[in-house]
Amino acid sequence: MTTTKAAAHQPLGQRPLLSLPAAHKGVCHIVRYDANGRYLLSGGADRTIKLWNAAASPQPSSSSAAQPIKVYQGAHSHEILALDITRDNARFASGGPDKAVMLWDVPTSTVLRRFSAHQGAINDVRFAGPSNDGAQAQVLCTAGFDGVLRFYDLRAQGAWRPILEAKDARDAIQTICLGGQDGASVWTGSVDGVVRQYDLRKGTLTQDTVDEPVVSLSLSSGATGAQLLLVSTSDSTHRLLDVADGSLLQSFTGHKNEAYRCHSTLSSPIEDQVVAGDEDGKLRTWDLVTGKQSQALDVAAGAETTIPPRSARSRAVLWTECNPRKEGPLQIVTGGADGAVHVWSA
Repeated sequence: MTTTKAAAHQPLGQRPLLSLPAAHKGVCHIVRYDANGRYLLSGGADRTIKLWNAAASPQPSSSSAAQPIKVYQGAHSHEILALDITRDNARFASGGPDKAVMLWDVPTSTVLRRFSAHQGAINDVRFAGPSNDGAQAQVLCTAGFDGVLRFYDLRAQGAWRPILEAKDARDAIQTICLGGQDGASVWTGSVDGVVRQYDLRKGTLTQDTVDEPVVSLSLSSGATGAQLLLVSTSDSTHRLLDVADGSLLQSFTGHKNEAYRCHSTLSSPIEDQVVAGDEDGKLRTWDLVTGKQSQALDVAAGAETTIPPRSARSRAVLWTECNPRKEGPLQIVTGGADGAVHVWSA
């Protein structure tokens, strides 16, 4: 009988490289890296979007806290739930409960386009284009509470109506991810417990049922073999699916995710771990092959957060994303219900 051993992973440091304990007033719902991994874009309950230098390293105890490079505000009337950045870092899209999707110009802080076809909160936005290259982004994908996946043509100046609507979901869509040649495959995860893959080239729809509300999707690069899809659900389970046939390859448990959208991801640049935050305030990693948990880092304790938690909810780590750079150690940014943003490194 043979046994599979977990790979030797370099653990994350107990202290963050960058700590922004008051990045937002209220919940920080989302934090995205730019294409080069040098900057961060965060959105929160205070209706603001903030641009940060990801390389800055002030500590929480420092007398002068880091300040954002830019603050984008005034366009949204409610909190920010969704963000995506083009590959050339010149534009980004945002969305939230005000049902509006905004297309922003990064240098001037102006809103270039506004899309308002949704009938409920916007939960996710994603750019698509040749080779999934947002620098030539031709389409913006959006989804949310109304359960409709919409596609907007960014090449048609002044056009605000969607060019395509997919109404297959029976409940709210929480998350989107893109892949395939030219970003022609779009996956959605819904509260109805179904992962749907739309192949825009073939005009086909593939469905995989997990029977639990889906809160996060993350697609592997496929560079080392089969393409994998990480599916996170509100029964406190991460599932690894084979994109080719939808088969379940591995499950990851031991965390708490029951009430909120806690975004998970695969490690980068080496995709050998699952990385996610949870509602207990932990940043956790699992070995991709064995499914065994390798680390559970207390985010508030590690960051020496001085802001007292208002409730158990304020400990939740809601967003986790890996630096997209192709070299160097694993680097992770987290955004939390306490409004804090932290960057961690192995």
